[in-house]
Amino acid sequence: MNKTFPIELSEDLHKRLKHAAVDEGVTLHAWILRTLTEKVVGNGGPEESSTKRISNHARRNRDS
Repeated sequence: MNKTFPIELSEDLHKRLKHAAVDEGVTLHAWILRTLTEKVVGNGGPEESSTKRISNHARRNRDS
C-alpha cells in the first residue's frame, strides 16, 4: 500500500529540485523517490542495506 506524504517547499527549493530532475531526464516525483530511497537504503542493494539499517537501529535501541 502506498502512502501520501504532503510536504511544503519554498518556491526556490522546488525550482532547484525540478531542475535537478529535468537534468536527469526524470519527473520530480521520480527524482524525489529515488533520492530518498538512496538516502535510506543506500547504493549497496536494498536487501543488504535494509538488513544492516534494521540491525543498527535495533542495536541503538538496545544500548539506550
